[in-house]
Amino acid sequence: MREVCHAARSATLRAVSTPDVPSTAESLAPIALGPTLELGWQLFKRSLPRCLPLALLAVLIGQLPAVYLLNMADRGAVWLLLNALAAIVGLALWLLIMQRQYALLHGRISTLGRELEEVIGALPRAVGVLVVTVLLIGVGSLLLVVPGVYFLVALWPALTLAVCEGRGVREAVDGSLQLVRGRWGAAAGVWVITLIAVFGVVMLGMGAGLLLIEWQLVTGMPVGTLVSALVPGLIGALFPPLVIAFGLALHARLRQSV
Repeated sequence: MREVCHAARSATLRAVSTPDVPSTAESLAPIALGPTLELGWQLFKRSLPRCLPLALLAVLIGQLPAVYLLNMADRGAVWLLLNALAAIVGLALWLLIMQRQYALLHGRISTLGRELEEVIGALPRAVGVLVVTVLLIGVGSLLLVVPGVYFLVALWPALTLAVCEGRGVREAVDGSLQLVRGRWGAAAGVWVITLIAVFGVVMLGMGAGLLLIEWQLVTGMPVGTLVSALVPGLIGALFPPLVIAFGLALHARLRQSV
């Protein structure tokens, strides 16, 4: 734990003392995959008590349109409004998790009022970064698969730059491309391991749901609707803090090695 805190403090100090955007690829030092993953895993574990309730709330809010559709079978204005609300609130909760983990990683004091204020201010920038990211990945994939894959990894730190460092949309996108340039392979390694971890979480949630169904079939004891929905949902709520923690660890290592 002491090593994680030391690594986080070092990343912060190095980020402050280095230029915002490196001028050449030669000025960038390589990053080690193992320590980056370890930093992300430690951040995930340490932040879980404060971030899991937010992630669970995001999962529950994300289910509102589906619940409405099951009960009302109407894809009208109310359903569209619920989808928009779920998307905005869900994104805000993701950014709130990011703010909490970023503060923990860099040893900063974080309060709910300050977090909400920062998230509200960062929400338009986050939407802009996500739109640009999707467009670049989509266009790159249509023209040639390789550019799409490159942007998928190279733009991963852009959201952190926009939300946690207060960069504008263009500055965040450009800064992300500059940070990853020359270290794309290591960043791709972190992305792949994160993807595998997410797949494991999804399979764990599906397995929990199947076990509950099997329990009901074997024992004849009905499993409550709340329990059968809550257990997979609780496991699925591990997904946001896990993905964000590895992304912040990558950002910290990239900053540290500039």
